Amino acid sequence: MGKKKGKNKFSLPKIDLKELAEEKKRNFQQRLEFIDWYVNWLKRTPNKKWSKDQKAVVEQF
Repeated sequence: MGKKKGKNKFSLPKIDLKELAEEKKRNFQQRLEFIDWYVNWLKRTPNKKWSKDQKAVVEQF
């Protein structure tokens, strides 16, 4: 039994590569902004406070 050659029932989504590149750039920028924000928060927050918060996050997993 041979398979019939024909069109695939599924079609691939059309991807706008320019839009995808712009989204990647935005995501990267947001990550950098978050890192800056978090570093500043760590610098101005007492060790006991941020280590307690970090412990609570880690213990959730």
